Amino acid sequence: MTSLLKLLCFALCLILSTLVRAENALPTIGNSASGVVTIEQERKLGQAWLRVLRSRIETFNNPIVEEFVRNMIYNMAPNSQVQDRDFSIVIIDNSALNAFAVPGSIIGVNTGLFIHAVSEHEFASVIAHELSHLGQRHYARQLEMQKKDTPMTLAGVLASIAIGATAGSEAGMAALATTQAMAINKQLAFSRQNEQEADRLGIEVLYQSGYDPRAMPILFERMYKQNRLQAEHMPEYLSTHPLSDTRISDTRSRATQFPLKSYPESLEYHVCKHIIYTHFAETRSRAIAQFEAILKHGNSIQIDAAKFGLAYAYLETEPNRSKVLLEDILSRYPTQISIGVTYAQALALADSKTRGIQYLERMLARNPENYPISSALAELYLEANQIQDAERLLRVMTRKMPENVHLWYRLAEVHGLAGNIVDLHMARAEYFVRTNAMDNALEQLRLASIRAQNHTLLQARISKRTQEVHKLKEESPF
Repeated sequence: MTSLLKLLCFALCLILSTLVRAENALPTIGNSASGVVTIEQERKLGQAWLRVLRSRIETFNNPIVEEFVRNMIYNMAPNSQVQDRDFSIVIIDNSALNAFAVPGSIIGVNTGLFIHAVSEHEFASVIAHELSHLGQRHYARQLEMQKKDTPMTLAGVLASIAIGATAGSEAGMAALATTQAMAINKQLAFSRQNEQEADRLGIEVLYQSGYDPRAMPILFERMYKQNRLQAEHMPEYLSTHPLSDTRISDTRSRATQFPLKSYPESLEYHVCKHIIYTHFAETRSRAIAQFEAILKHGNSIQIDAAKFGLAYAYLETEPNRSKVLLEDILSRYPTQISIGVTYAQALALADSKTRGIQYLERMLARNPENYPISSALAELYLEANQIQDAERLLRVMTRKMPENVHLWYRLAEVHGLAGNIVDLHMARAEYFVRTNAMDNALEQLRLASIRAQNHTLLQARISKRTQEVHKLKEESPF
């Protein structure tokens, strides 16, 4: 198996690093005649890479967690130097500590970052650092600097990131066994200057965004100590963001230049942290024991979050108990959407789906188009056999969040239940496009076209989308 992984990784690296595509080719970073790729070209390549990534990894589908990460990134972005702020955000279902930023304003985090970052400020420090890499376009700059030594396409770099993000540490080490892969890995690892720049700018982004700049050196120092104690289990993050005593000292020195004050921490971070802890816990009882321990020793925010953790852990098995815990938290945080959504789910399980639906409908009236509320309401509509209501809500969500693959998958399912077969095929096509299954997408569009033969406008729409998918398939660098 290891030999096969070596062969596959080597083949992928070799092919993609020398990839040239006739008239559709994007400029190669490292070619002095082409210059650095434009932001538009980075976006095109980044989106192609993201489609490949989605086809190979398990993403974490929890609207509460997704919304928290999205809000943090968009709140910090105005304080960064990122020019293209139309972010694509992916949360990978993996307990390892890792995060990455890909050209084209793509930011990814492992769920493990929530586990390893003790505070919201530590979590934010990683996001700020990645935003700074994007803002300074470090991938493009580094490849341009290395053009004489190891000519490299941006597609090759992204393919290498895909290997690390999707194949796991064993395959990643297998890839390093070849000269070509080692050259790629060398370019993936940011230079000391790049890291210092991302640290410096990231600390400024943290402070300007209301987070504690001292959180960055605290997290780095803990990662560094853990890595020295368990060298054979180096976090994936450190393979491309190497730490050193000097780097930690520099970040500590820079952070202390900002005022020392109290930086409040939100309940929402710990809510997300406990959702993920429950997800990875060996048993629900193990998660419950952890939350009960926090109740004994935590501060007020931690205690309320631990109560939420207990409620979340009890949700499926003891919904009445969950409901009581959530009512207590809601008395102090009446507008907290994550608490309200979970409470509605407890109502639906403990009392009736009608009560849960009514509660969410009132929440949605106060927070139009909110993703966690809409998603939870669509699920309850579906469970209550209110198919048209679920369909209507999912249509709205896919228009607002067209890159959310989970929504397209769910919408296709609901279209089928509603008997809207043309829409079923078209929603499936959108799901397949976003998971890089272009042939499957084209087949779904063909089936939709057959069903829509007597509808001229719909036929034109399907034809246009078919042409777009053919183009995506033909121009893909991967």
